[in-house]
Amino acid sequence: ATFKNKEGIVMMDFHRCIGCRFCMAACPFGARSFNWFDPRPYVKKVNPEYPTRMKGVVEKCLFCYERLAQGKIPACVEACPEKALIFGDLADENSEVSKILKERVALRRKAELGTHPSVFYLID
Repeated sequence: ATFKNKEGIVMMDFHRCIGCRFCMAACPFGARSFNWFDPRPYVKKVNPEYPTRMKGVVEKCLFCYERLAQGKIPACVEACPEKALIFGDLADENSEVSKILKERVALRRKAELGTHPSVFYLID
């Protein structure tokens, strides 16, 4: 049920997930959570564009891939009042995120495990 898309984002196919939670145990970042309850009634209130999931599947942040497909940025980046989150193309050296990473000191979680994370934490 887990795969990496062409942009390098680790994705989930909720309809293929059997709820075994092995991916939760294997995730080096601890970034997955299990749906103990049916989230569908709430998803329609929060984000009707997001694909429905059911009780008994694992989820993780997908960087709002449904928004990315429309040329938008993830909702958390758009909504952050302090502009503390930046999303962009790491392969484009002219992107905002690439420029900031050249100027600032950044850390990546679990890089020593060979995970090649694409999420960076900036240090002040």
